[in-house]
Amino acid sequence: MDNIDSNEKLLAMPPVAVDTEAGLTRFAAAAERAGLAPARRATPAIRFAAPAKWLAAAAAVVVVATTLTLTGVADSILQIFEAKQFAAVTVTPVDLQTLGELSQFGTLSWSAPPQPHTVGSLAAATAETGLPAISVTLPASIGATAKYDAIARTTATFVFDASLARASAAAIGRTAPPMPAKLDGSTLVLTGGPAILIQYGSGDQNGGTLLVGVAKTPTVGSDGASVSELQAYLLSQPSVSPALAAQIRAMGDPATTLPIPIPVGQAAAKNVNVHGVTGLFVSDSTGLGSAVLWQQNGLVYIVGGTLTEAETIAVANSLK
Repeated sequence: MDNIDSNEKLLAMPPVAVDTEAGLTRFAAAAERAGLAPARRATPAIRFAAPAKWLAAAAAVVVVATTLTLTGVADSILQIFEAKQFAAVTVTPVDLQTLGELSQFGTLSWSAPPQPHTVGSLAAATAETGLPAISVTLPASIGATAKYDAIARTTATFVFDASLARASAAAIGRTAPPMPAKLDGSTLVLTGGPAILIQYGSGDQNGGTLLVGVAKTPTVGSDGASVSELQAYLLSQPSVSPALAAQIRAMGDPATTLPIPIPVGQAAAKNVNVHGVTGLFVSDSTGLGSAVLWQQNGLVYIVGGTLTEAETIAVANSLK
């Protein structure tokens, strides 16, 4: 992801694909580089997006579902969303192909591309990010060797453009619903990070891999448009299927609920209790790879790897 164009291409809500190279987390990037090789298991584990893709996917959801937010970028920007809970949204291959890029509605720019990098210790990661140190009780199948990655705070700005939306629709032979005057020229700001990712285990045939992440809750702000106005416009787009739109409208408070795309037939999701709050548990189609995501005290946590549901929940509840 070397430029804005490549970042925009990520904003099509990348699928959670079943693959032996897996990383888990909507926060950190070591996942893609390290991979999740199942320990003594021939079936691949669920693959989760790396931090950069996690942030990009979140930004895409803002434009598709209008459920994100911002804090303190400018006096004219007001926070309209903070991810306090997560809701599974089932998406089909057609949904993933037709949702489109943010570029069809306006212009996206980044303060800096979200870029994870390896640091020497947990102390170094916490010192750099300002996040609390985290630790878990490891299951017997996971080695104690640990690798640490940190991600700095990143801000993306999106400016709506009605003329661009009309031209993008015309280019594919469609007539898009008119962009409300209040939206045209308005700005959304996505703030993500900082984040820490810890990878435990070797990921080879001698053991599995566990990834544990913590990040400041992602937010999105607006200089005028409300969540309900954004949602009404964006869910009326021809690129959003009626089934997907219905799921998003029914998922809860759009100012606090972050939709998590779950590819139909490849993964399953359900609500679980973690540390006394409601989290979202996601498993691949084999049940041999899983993760759980939850928010608590302004931070988002994720735990997952080549583990069963019981193992994943146990590790998550051991986090401190």
